[in-house]
Amino acid sequence: HASLDDAVIYEANGVDEASNFVRKNTVHLVLYSWDIQDEDGFQFCQGISSGKNGTPIPFLFLISDKKEHIDMAEELVGPVYLVLPCPTEVLVQAIDRVCSPVKLRQAKRYSISDTRAVIIQRQVRLEAAVVNVSAGGALCEFELDAQLNSAFPVSISLQFNDDGQGLVTIDDLRAVATNMLVMTRHEDQTARRLRMGFQFIGIPSSAQETFERIFAQLEE
Repeated sequence: HASLDDAVIYEANGVDEASNFVRKNTVHLVLYSWDIQDEDGFQFCQGISSGKNGTPIPFLFLISDKKEHIDMAEELVGPVYLVLPCPTEVLVQAIDRVCSPVKLRQAKRYSISDTRAVIIQRQVRLEAAVVNVSAGGALCEFELDAQLNSAFPVSISLQFNDDGQGLVTIDDLRAVATNMLVMTRHEDQTARRLRMGFQFIGIPSSAQETFERIFAQLEE
């Protein structure tokens, strides 16, 4: 996340869940944590990378540092494997080898009028306007509270105007700040109003479904 900014990352438990997700969503890369006993997982990766059922999706084979696993990975997939554990920069380099990082940064953002957010961090509670939002994060504008610490996570609740039919809320999204722009200042030149980007951490399935429904309506 730190290296790919607003890339949206999901976790699937098993081939059935992964297959279902790939059918319903745009996926640019699969990270496969290899289990030597798991033939189904490897066959799934081979299938999606060949494009049998649609657009080919590359995958990256994640393996342990056992020599026999490395030898088998080289035989099975050639260079598209990564030995874990590894430094973050090595992971990013491996992703660059098998998938354009530009694609990973193309989570579409939506500007939805009257969308509001409540940003909470300990005793701080901020009302914010949402400039744009995606399934990966939100760009918010709000009056600064000096007690807000951008180095620590926050909890964000979003409120959408559902095409005039009422309000839809997504509550308690954990997020971290990714960038900040001072919009206005006080006379002493201290920041007054900020525009701050937040990246969501581990979106619950219920929240993901609500995002998909709202964004699908906008595409109609």
